[in-house]
Amino acid sequence: MKRSRLVKIVIGILAVLAIIFLAGYFLISNALKGEKIQVMDFDQELNLRKPVQVKTDPAILFLGNSMTYFNDLPTVFMNLSQSGGFEPEVYELTEGSYRLEYFADETDEVGAQAWDALKNYDWDYVIMQEQSGISTIGAEEHMYPAARTLDSMIREANGESVFLMTWAYKEGFSFPLLGLEIKNSREEMQTQMAQNYINIASELDALLAPAGIAFMRCSSEYPEIELWDEDGNHPSPAGTYLAACVLYQVLYDQSPSELDYTAELDRQTASKLQLVAAGIR
Repeated sequence: MKRSRLVKIVIGILAVLAIIFLAGYFLISNALKGEKIQVMDFDQELNLRKPVQVKTDPAILFLGNSMTYFNDLPTVFMNLSQSGGFEPEVYELTEGSYRLEYFADETDEVGAQAWDALKNYDWDYVIMQEQSGISTIGAEEHMYPAARTLDSMIREANGESVFLMTWAYKEGFSFPLLGLEIKNSREEMQTQMAQNYINIASELDALLAPAGIAFMRCSSEYPEIELWDEDGNHPSPAGTYLAACVLYQVLYDQSPSELDYTAELDRQTASKLQLVAAGIR
């Protein structure tokens, strides 16, 4: 789906505002309860499940929102794959601010397209990416039920579900609400996102591409690489490339290190991002 830069920016602003108010409710609630998020160790071994069979020419469908279509992640992943000798058929169905529950709803305009794609075509992999706010604080109520519905359809389409864990906002949550300063650090936000993605992937025995954890590792090891767009939420070209490298590592069970395709990044930066992704296991 082609969209103007202006439309994407407006959609992004509206999405952020909605997430802020939703997050405010939960964060105030947690603060009143005295709850504190225990930040995870982002360097820990993840023990990711591997594909049932590595395919050289997989049919892949991306379901997501602006985190996927920003910088055209599907195309970057396709070009990276071809650089490694793979020939995937890549398709995308994305819409700004969309949640998995919208894709799982046959009565939704875009959801109807997702249902058609899953009911009438076979897929090797369907890569699903949840809205940032929902994957952070609304997973059990919204993300999990939709993921279960979509996973069932994907299995009927002879495919494997892949959950693309996205990244926390660069500065996390920090805003005034009702006279209080509500703050959720990048590390706290990513911890919640990671736990929710890991939980649903484990429940459904699905593949997990933890791009968000790769962001945390990269920002720690290579702080000179800017992974976020100027808005602090969406990925920069380097962030999109890192996410593509993580998908490459997970779907092909093969390191993206030393691949020639760099998505117009300088060779040194691309090599660092490839190494980070290669360490995601």
